[in-house]
Amino acid sequence: MPPRRRGIRRLVHGATSVAVMRTRLCSKVGCAREAVTTLTYDYADQMAALGPLGAAGDPHAHDLCAIHTDRLSVPKGWLVVRHETLRV
Repeated sequence: MPPRRRGIRRLVHGATSVAVMRTRLCSKVGCAREAVTTLTYDYADQMAALGPLGAAGDPHAHDLCAIHTDRLSVPKGWLVVRHETLRV
């Protein structure tokens, strides 16, 4: 059996491994919680947009957990636009 390399996990067939692979984590360093929102910045308009978790990972967006979503702060003078989903 070849040695395991750090950061690489073996894939195991089954529901558990599929669920783990589809979970997106918070982008904050050291946070291992599941992401629930996606944050994007518009530097030209000094605006941050925060909405529901995007359908796919975007390298220009930041996924955040509920705690980091609540703690979000932006530079002075910036506008935060929060897009909420309707709950029925």
